[in-house]
Amino acid sequence: MKSIEFDCGGLGPLQVMGDKPHLGHDFVVHSNAITSSFDYLIFLDSRGISKQYYRSLAHMLIRKVCQSRKTYLLVCRPLELTTWATLYNFLHMNRLDPRKIITNMGFVDFTPKKKSLLESAQQQVEFFLGRGVAETRYLEHYHSVSGVEIPLYALSYSSTYKRAVEEIATKSHLVVMNSPNTSSCQKIARPRPATFYHAINESNSFNQSIRGAVVINFPDFNETLSYDAVHYTDLGNEIVYNKVKQYT
Repeated sequence: MKSIEFDCGGLGPLQVMGDKPHLGHDFVVHSNAITSSFDYLIFLDSRGISKQYYRSLAHMLIRKVCQSRKTYLLVCRPLELTTWATLYNFLHMNRLDPRKIITNMGFVDFTPKKKSLLESAQQQVEFFLGRGVAETRYLEHYHSVSGVEIPLYALSYSSTYKRAVEEIATKSHLVVMNSPNTSSCQKIARPRPATFYHAINESNSFNQSIRGAVVINFPDFNETLSYDAVHYTDLGNEIVYNKVKQYT
């Protein structure tokens, strides 16, 4: 695992620890800050952008922050697997000092994955926190739409992991968006494995246990609010934003 560097205007080069950068449309980094101390760090996974930047959660949050004439750094999905460990490493490597952090971390930490992807997530955890903090566990064999059988795994975390996240909350006002629950009966193009739905509850419970954090919960989402049981439609983005905007 190596340090990946990307430019961020007035803040200069920033680093994230990972195998390789995520270069999809939902990787967005920009800021109006010029020092490492600023008002808001908005750190999001792929749900920050979804299909397009305009009308996305990230766009609405930045627009609100700018209207308040506050300084911010927006980071959306710098790595394919953007987790609490990604955020923890990012803050330490760049010595950033945001007054408030708004994030939706936690979801990717617990969802089922192929073992090769899980190794990347585990390496992120081990970079600062050491071995044994995250351990791989088997979940299920999943049959893809094409009929291929795929073994799926997830990470289990020791108490050290939660303490690391709580360390973030001691240094900045931490606002966490929990993941809306979705139903396995929802009609989507790519069905999710059965353990996916349990993982949402596991993620939300972990977030809820973070001492010092403000955790925002949402009602269950159906297909009008989430088009694939993960990412939000425009209406879903608006519902999330309307609950979060009071914290900007």
